[in-house]
Amino acid sequence: MRGSNMMEEDMPTEFNKTMTKIGCGASLPYEMIVEVLQWLPVKSVFRFRAVCRSWAALLSSDEFHSLHTAASRAPPKLVYISPTAGFDSTAVYSCPFSSSGRPRDRGNLLFTIDGARGNCLEVVTPASCHGLILLYDAVTTAYYICNAATRAATRLPLSTNDASRSTTGLGFDARTKEYKVVRLINGLCYHKVGVRCEVYTAGSRYGDCWRPVAGGVPADLRPLVCAAVINASMNKLPPVFANGSLHWLLDPTKPGVAVISFSITDETFACIPSPPFWVPGACPASNPWSTAEHLVEMDGQLCLASDLRNKDTLEIWQLRDYSSGHWSLNHRISLSGPLERHLIKPQSARVIGNCGPSSGRKIIIVTCNHKIDNKFEKQVHTYDPKSEALETILSVVETHSSPHYQRPSSRFSLVEETLAPVHKTDEEIASSSARAKATRDILLRLPAKSATRSKLVCKQWLRLIEKQNFIDSYFEHKNMQDKIKRPKVMLVGKGTGRSGFSFAPLNICLGGSPSHGTLLDRKVVCSKPCHGLNLVSTETANYLCNPCTGFHRSYANGGRNLLDLAWRMPSAEEHAFTVGNKNVGLTFDPLIRDHVVVEIFYGLKDFESRMYSLDCVLQWCGSRNMACSNYVPPLPVNDMPPAYLDGMLYWMSEPRLGESHEWAVISFDIITKMFDVIPCPSWFRTWHSRNRCRAFVVELAGALCVVLADPVADSLDVWKLEHGQWGRAYTIHLKEYPDYSVKTNVVVPLAVDPDGGRILLNTGKKIGLYDPVEQTIQDLY
Repeated sequence: MRGSNMMEEDMPTEFNKTMTKIGCGASLPYEMIVEVLQWLPVKSVFRFRAVCRSWAALLSSDEFHSLHTAASRAPPKLVYISPTAGFDSTAVYSCPFSSSGRPRDRGNLLFTIDGARGNCLEVVTPASCHGLILLYDAVTTAYYICNAATRAATRLPLSTNDASRSTTGLGFDARTKEYKVVRLINGLCYHKVGVRCEVYTAGSRYGDCWRPVAGGVPADLRPLVCAAVINASMNKLPPVFANGSLHWLLDPTKPGVAVISFSITDETFACIPSPPFWVPGACPASNPWSTAEHLVEMDGQLCLASDLRNKDTLEIWQLRDYSSGHWSLNHRISLSGPLERHLIKPQSARVIGNCGPSSGRKIIIVTCNHKIDNKFEKQVHTYDPKSEALETILSVVETHSSPHYQRPSSRFSLVEETLAPVHKTDEEIASSSARAKATRDILLRLPAKSATRSKLVCKQWLRLIEKQNFIDSYFEHKNMQDKIKRPKVMLVGKGTGRSGFSFAPLNICLGGSPSHGTLLDRKVVCSKPCHGLNLVSTETANYLCNPCTGFHRSYANGGRNLLDLAWRMPSAEEHAFTVGNKNVGLTFDPLIRDHVVVEIFYGLKDFESRMYSLDCVLQWCGSRNMACSNYVPPLPVNDMPPAYLDGMLYWMSEPRLGESHEWAVISFDIITKMFDVIPCPSWFRTWHSRNRCRAFVVELAGALCVVLADPVADSLDVWKLEHGQWGRAYTIHLKEYPDYSVKTNVVVPLAVDPDGGRILLNTGKKIGLYDPVEQTIQDLY
């Protein structure tokens, strides 16, 4: 029987004690039991932990993990990550290296990582480090350590260092048997631009935090380290772990040095001289996502893959000597013939490692091809150097609609099966206790204001309440409760102190008139809630508010000064729902879990000539400086606020501008960042210049509705869109109520009472409940 030669006297004392307990009642010597168990696959080891407590202690010990890792001969597996349907979790799949003649479009689901950002998660390690891989969430800037074999993952604590650019890698310290995450940062340090290095050691004596590396970055290497960070972050080239060090590739234009290395054990930097074949700009200029060279670990050694597709060649060089920088050519892959279609046409082709027996190792190549609508086709191929055969084993299509990315991120990694532990952070340990779970269940049932005040109880409660998964769970819990509750109506008032605005429940205001200190001294328009937040707009700014907690944050008008447009613009049509020459709405991007303010500005609006020009600005609320203005609606929009429904914003068109004389609904999908046009009901689709009717869109009872305000009949016709068809939902007669007459007011239906079907009407001056059966209005305020 094959096995290690480790004898009883070589084993640690605690390990011997455990084995003694096993051997007392066993028919086989305990050495033979260990000999057998260490050859089992990871899945079987986990099952055998349930045999007895002694086996559970043995199979969970670090000593057995070392034996199992040394004995394991399981070939590496291809692991890739993919967003789930809900966008708030990430699925981890495995795929075998055999396609059976046809590439797979989906592998075997291993497990999911809750709270990770799905489409915004990327794999940092193209090859696992002793069985562990490192993942990065670009939205929350959080890192995850994952063991795909044991289905374990842990989220690392956030770093306190802000960075304009950074690059991170995972390494293993052979001396201390610890895993270290190393991060190089280009950013501000004491108001100066500098490069820094910080390390996180999983489950170590240093504590659950990031620490600066001892000695920092040497002064003579700072320019090179800074260049390595820029090259890695711009071209998405993560460091490669080999021979006990992490390695970063420099841009070929840097003479003299090719690679910056960082020793995981000694925590020191070094540089590797440039090879003689170092050729700047070797990649085709027509491929913006391609880079000429990238590092890769193959058979435990550092290699350099040189992309020479402009010469129909892909070369792989191995580093033979660190001090002299001697590289030798291991493989030259000719891309002519059958390989041309698979490897030359894609925008990028990268080698991520090799696999298979020593006599027939195959090279793993990942390609990425940009398709329409921000879709990317990614394929994984195996190349046999002996037969020169290329086999496609996996083909997936992904959508990258987040504005954070210009280059697609990596989603693949080669993983070896090990029992390497994924140490839990202090926060995860604290939150997994029975007391923490009970506290979480209680906090989920508190009102939002009480839950916010609970942050002051202790640091543990503060961390729990501010965790993203708690926020998401709280929203889902309250949303389920709100389905059986009446909608809440609040009045916007003037804030006190540092608060921008105050929100008073309508039922409290009904008891008496507010004091003068709470009345607004400026005109505002408040949106309906969008994932718990409301947008309050004034002529000069927008305010994101949570009426339940008192949170508010201000945003400038699309980052621009609207006074520059005043000389070209006619004055806005004055009614209660306009604030200057802008139309603004609030939506929620589920891909990056962030609210987005969508503003539409008119650069030109001339009703006589029907000439107009529009500018649409998207501003992500989680990033003050993140805005984009490359989106233009297909039709002009009117001055009424948009309606939000399930990630979509809807406006009514302005038939007095442009070529079309018809009303139409304009939709905007925040996920695809695309506009679309929905025809209005045929009954009032066409607009006439002598017609004084007004049309706009609203959301009522979870459905998209269009409202036609007819001043002649003094009524509101409300049409609802269901299953792609318009149907008349309500007709609101207002002749008997001059204060709600559409001849002198803009009357907006706000909500429908789920109990009696009464409709809440708002004129900006009055709020009332309309009874569709009795055709009466009850004044509320």
